Amino acid sequence: MEHLEVLREKIAGLRSEIAQLQELNERYRRERGQDASAHVAHGQRQERLLEIQQELTLLARLGGRVHSVEQMKEQH
Repeated sequence: MEHLEVLREKIAGLRSEIAQLQELNERYRRERGQDASAHVAHGQRQERLLEIQQELTLLARLGGRVHSVEQMKEQH
């Protein structure tokens, strides 16, 4: 189950990063009259959230494969 633990840790790290990005985006929405750098940073955060979404999709597929292999090992 070592592989599953690595996946869990990776997912936990991504969840933490998502929470940080969400907090920064919330601050961005609350503040009025941001400068250009704030708009750029917001766009970069949005891009990172999309990257994380893609990464989680890949991890979900990989996790399913790892889980299947572990089940096969247990049966034999």
